[in-house]
Amino acid sequence: MAWSIKKKLQYCGCGFGVLFVIVGVALIPIVDYIVRKEIEKTVILKEGNLLYKTWRDLPIPIYMQFYMFDCTNPEEVKRGAKPDVVEKGPYTYIEKRIKYDVIHNSNGTVTYKQNRTFHFAPEMSVGPESDRFISPNPVYWSLITALKWEEPYIRKLISYVTTFEEEYVFMNRTVKEILWGYQDPALHMAKGLAPDWFYTDIAGYFINKNDTNDGVYTIFTGEKDITKLGHIDQYNGSKYLNIWSSKWANMINGTDATINPPFAKKSRVSYAFASDICRSIEGIFAEEVTDSHGFTLWRYTAPDSYVDNATVNPDNKGFCTPNCLDRGLINVSNCQTIDFFHIPVAISLPHFYLGAERYQKAVIGMRPNKEEHQTVIDAEPNIGWVLRAAKRLQINLYIQPIEGFDITSGITPVFLPVLWLNESAVIDEKNAKMLQDMLFTPLKVVHVMEIVLISGGSLLVVVSVSYIIYRRQKRKWAQKDTNSETSHLISDGSSHVNCANSRKKTLNSI
Repeated sequence: MAWSIKKKLQYCGCGFGVLFVIVGVALIPIVDYIVRKEIEKTVILKEGNLLYKTWRDLPIPIYMQFYMFDCTNPEEVKRGAKPDVVEKGPYTYIEKRIKYDVIHNSNGTVTYKQNRTFHFAPEMSVGPESDRFISPNPVYWSLITALKWEEPYIRKLISYVTTFEEEYVFMNRTVKEILWGYQDPALHMAKGLAPDWFYTDIAGYFINKNDTNDGVYTIFTGEKDITKLGHIDQYNGSKYLNIWSSKWANMINGTDATINPPFAKKSRVSYAFASDICRSIEGIFAEEVTDSHGFTLWRYTAPDSYVDNATVNPDNKGFCTPNCLDRGLINVSNCQTIDFFHIPVAISLPHFYLGAERYQKAVIGMRPNKEEHQTVIDAEPNIGWVLRAAKRLQINLYIQPIEGFDITSGITPVFLPVLWLNESAVIDEKNAKMLQDMLFTPLKVVHVMEIVLISGGSLLVVVSVSYIIYRRQKRKWAQKDTNSETSHLISDGSSHVNCANSRKKTLNSI
């Protein structure tokens, strides 16, 4: 009776173990499906969703850090010497983004504008906004470079105002003026003389960036197709730009680099549109990284082909406006203007990182470094949200001899760095905890349950089977011992009979 109960318990344990394993294995696809559906519900841009408010009023702190270049030998540069620059920074601004005029469309898209404001953070900066730097004068170079393309009377006006107002090759301005603007005397005079051509007298590299929007975006909400979440459908009412020389270059691809579709694959190319430089940038998976909150993120970087010249990468030929530059530089003069005049500016990575060696050697003080100067985006692959990013680029002004302006005649043509910026964002403790509690912790709990069921079930099966084998082996050993003892008794009995017969034979013979 006891043996029967033990036997039943053994087989019950084995059965339960198999059942646990089956349930644990079956939970994997079931739970993954449920989790995917829950994540999809959570991340789509729909009012009332967990992350919708976060998308509209981005709570993650964004920092815009500027590193200024001070030209220490301007007079020598005018006589043909290499520019010698000294970097100083960062000058840090806290960037705030708020979306407004939000309209949800019936085709699964949402249209909005995004207001961006910048507030100086002295405690995070190397000095005040009043620090002064010597750098090439963008107004001067924009005006005199435009002479060859403008009508005769405009050329005469430009020559007059630049001479009368004593505009110079270089200027000595504060950080605040260089970035956010100043009233330029030549533009002020020209505006009074030809208001149809000169609609503003304010100059600065970011005059249209602070407390304003960068255009009208229409993006996919993910409600109809989750794989398009965050992708830009239109920018300023169009699917293409009208800046570059090819349809491919004018394409508006990808997202605004804050959200991506969930459930990323490492093979998937991720595009981001940057309105500041009027183009989309390709991002490819580089590596897995872990942030300070313990999240496993996927790092995306632009491939080297992004900075290749048009000879190596023919796709980049569309960005040759008006001419092709060597590796690492893109002419964005069509994207940057003062009044109706294009600023002769080109962008690169800081310190001409990944750029042609001739650009790096043309300026004293360049020290390109991957760790400091590479652009990276770190996204959580399951929900697609960017939790850490560093967008880095450098603004360079092209200076050269211009016919009719003797002051420029001795200059060796060069792309002279003005500044480089690092626009960075890192998820804060509050939002990291929200994501952890609402999304990642439940997901981990479910996966732990799967592991416990599979591991516990497997262990129960192994223990039960091992015990059954042990009991069977023990019975065999017991049976073997019994047979051995019986054989021994039979053997002893035969010996006694043989001895008695032997004695009987001996007596008979006597």
